[in-house]
Amino acid sequence: MASTTHAEAREAAVTPNGPMPQTTPWLQQQPCVVAMVVPAEHFLSGLPGGAMLLPGQQFQCEQLQAAVQPQMHGPIKFLHMPRDWTIQSQPFYIADSYSCGENFWMTDDAADSTTQGSHSEADQSNDSQDWEPSPRWPQLTNSAARRLRRKRVADRFTKQLTTMEACPSYGQDLLTGGPCSDPPAPCLDAEMLSDLQLKLSEDGRKGVEDALAAIRGQVWSLAGDPKGCRVVQLALERASQQEASELVIELHGHVQEAATSPHANYVIQKVVSQMTFSAASFVAEELVGTCARLARHRFGCRIFCRLLEFFSTQNSTLQLVEELLGETQELCCHSFAHHVMQAVIENGTQRHRKQVVAALLTDPLAFAQDKNASYLVKFAFRYSCQEDNRVLLAQLSHPDAIAALAISQYGCHVVRALVEVEELDTQAVLHIIRQIMPQLRETKRGQRLLVDLGLEPDSF
Repeated sequence: MASTTHAEAREAAVTPNGPMPQTTPWLQQQPCVVAMVVPAEHFLSGLPGGAMLLPGQQFQCEQLQAAVQPQMHGPIKFLHMPRDWTIQSQPFYIADSYSCGENFWMTDDAADSTTQGSHSEADQSNDSQDWEPSPRWPQLTNSAARRLRRKRVADRFTKQLTTMEACPSYGQDLLTGGPCSDPPAPCLDAEMLSDLQLKLSEDGRKGVEDALAAIRGQVWSLAGDPKGCRVVQLALERASQQEASELVIELHGHVQEAATSPHANYVIQKVVSQMTFSAASFVAEELVGTCARLARHRFGCRIFCRLLEFFSTQNSTLQLVEELLGETQELCCHSFAHHVMQAVIENGTQRHRKQVVAALLTDPLAFAQDKNASYLVKFAFRYSCQEDNRVLLAQLSHPDAIAALAISQYGCHVVRALVEVEELDTQAVLHIIRQIMPQLRETKRGQRLLVDLGLEPDSF
């Protein structure tokens, strides 16, 4: 084991509850020995004298004390390792005169506690001069951190797919509670799909009929394929209503899976936008009970937007909206679900639109500064009734609110919308903005806002 100074020892000896106390007098008078705490069964097996920890035997600190103490020049500090610590895959080798010749293993929690600042605030302030982050955990830029997170998600997804292939019973659909039923691979290869797409695009009626005959019985499998989904969408466009209805029947029972598929969701959108409601009503019917979860999905939110765009007055669509509005405030701030709330404001009934605006009126300034809800506030100016619009403008048009919005990263979008509202005095709003121009010039978004409002020349 390597001899080190007191300052280095104090930083290296980290307990699960914080750094080791530095008030021990003998540490201040002579060098001490620092070692990582390892599981007893790993440590004792390499001790001189062949100390062993038998199965079922409890580890006693006195056993280690007796085996190691004669070789040490000072008392031993035992740090008890929690049972939930896991062993890391990279060894920590101790090479010196006291080494037992073994590869010791540093735990993940020990590494995390060392590198992520498990010191108390007082120790951090005292050691800020001489402590440096471990090179093992370099500081990442925001873009690098995003790439790392995406890579981890992709790796985790790949691992899950591998596990599901090895054990089919592993996958459970979170939405339906049953086994995952992704579209099976289509029987048509890429060349055949390209040929079908060409027939549907350029050939006459005979080519369309031949293409429809080729894809019958494979609509669901083609919907989940990158090229196959385009063929199905094109077939729904070129086929008659009767022929398209026959194809769509093959999608019954698969709406929830399709709504979360990166390819099949486009087919469901095409069904809603291309078919009559009698042929497309199954889409809304199969979404009942899963609205809040699917509205938060990257692809699922698109299905609700199409339903509100084309069938907003149908009873099945109104039932979905009623279900969604049970979580209005949370959905307004969600990165994907706020698109659905926007569709309700634009295409929903007056009663549903009023419910969304009422949620925004609970705290207009906070929603106006939210990354996602700020877009809904802008649409509320345009689509809300006069009474709600008057209340909303009263909350957001006073000087303090305008100044707070202009400085905010996302509230500045609302300021642009306020300037265009006919009920407000545009010059009064610009006068408030001029008073905080020095603060706005400090950020790029503030500079852009001044340019957009005509208060600064465009130098970008």
